[in-house]
Amino acid sequence: MYLPRTIDAELATWAGSSPRKPLVLRGARQTGKTAAIRQLGRRFELFIELNLERFEDRRLVDGCRSAAELLAALRARANLTSFASNTLVFIDEIQESPAAITWLRFLQEDHPEIAVVAAGSLLEVRLQEGGFSFPVGRVTFRYLRPFSFFEFLDAQGRDVLGVHVRESVATLTPLSRAEHEQALDLLRDYLVVGGMPEAVARWADRHSPVAVRQIHGDLVQAFAEDIVKYQGAGDRGHLEAAFDHLRHHYGLRFKQENFAPGYRSELMKTALARLEGAMVIRRVWPTSSEQLPLQTRARAAPKLLPLDVGLALATMGAPLTDLRDRPLDDLLDGRVAEMFVGQQLLATQIRADEALHFWMTESASANAEIDYLMAGPAGLRPIEVKAGASGTLKSLHQFLHRSQTTTGYRLYSGPLSDQTHRVKMGESVLEMRLISLPLYAAGLVAEAPPNAMAS
Repeated sequence: MYLPRTIDAELATWAGSSPRKPLVLRGARQTGKTAAIRQLGRRFELFIELNLERFEDRRLVDGCRSAAELLAALRARANLTSFASNTLVFIDEIQESPAAITWLRFLQEDHPEIAVVAAGSLLEVRLQEGGFSFPVGRVTFRYLRPFSFFEFLDAQGRDVLGVHVRESVATLTPLSRAEHEQALDLLRDYLVVGGMPEAVARWADRHSPVAVRQIHGDLVQAFAEDIVKYQGAGDRGHLEAAFDHLRHHYGLRFKQENFAPGYRSELMKTALARLEGAMVIRRVWPTSSEQLPLQTRARAAPKLLPLDVGLALATMGAPLTDLRDRPLDDLLDGRVAEMFVGQQLLATQIRADEALHFWMTESASANAEIDYLMAGPAGLRPIEVKAGASGTLKSLHQFLHRSQTTTGYRLYSGPLSDQTHRVKMGESVLEMRLISLPLYAAGLVAEAPPNAMAS
């Protein structure tokens, strides 16, 4: 059974647009790209699928010298004299054929009546290796991540609660205590399950933590076996070492020189770039910028985010009893809350693949760090992530004071609130607005009302 995704509406809009460029759907393996495109194919009179990891499909493509020959070969194989007026051609794992990537341009120019969509989980890895590129300006890109928390709610038949959370953030009105507690319970479920489609589907069907953990193990093994596909001409030993040590660095700042014992910094740099290219991990970059554009601090250590918080907790060895029985604030303490928030922020990036940043400053008198710094049309949005309802906000105060930004955001386990504060900063006073959102609303930070002092 197909579980609906946010990407579905994006794909439907693309399918109905005119003119319509070929679309390339990017994302890590097992995030649901193929399922989403097959679901899109139900809108078309004719749906043709090629998977270039299959020998017969790759041989068909390799036997063609142009886009026109490819279309002719597809008609012959399907025994068609012509394509239907409403046809979708899907080329999966397109990175296996540089020629097919080049043909995307000519498919759009010479056959605009045919909708063409491609996908690939190793596109960035192949691009790093060189040898091909996408036709500039002639392809539309979309990105698919693991299920967000709100997609997870939909999959569990809790879409009404999701609507209420969205309305709560849009109006800055707290949920009732009963609904807030329901959302926190479902947040705990999400931390156990994560957002990988197979795990989400199993949870919706059986609600078995043990079955979900088995799926996590299978997925981790599949990613480990994929490492051979990430390597270039060199030895894959450093890739395996980097992959094996990811769990020690999730949610933390790291340095390449001690990422995996016994491996040089340069090897770890290459390995992490490959793993990030495959979208298995994501680095969050440090910045000390207080205005747009954000500039990355080249010598400062980044943080590491996993592809999926459920997978990460499984590889970190978190016992199922801890995940199910520990107080939620204890479970979220430290790395887990930041990992969850990072995954939710990335899940909102459907049309772009933008860098994530955290803010830091270092001085002889004090150091400060803010967990995430978002750039958008409404300006900078500094975000502090707290496991519980308490905790100081000194770094947030310092950033607001230095940047002259008036609004800060806190993500925590407490209820939504919108408050104004006066904070003494040395000889001056900071007048600020603090919007506190429950952690389960992390994916809605960009949708909260724009920066302005509360009336």
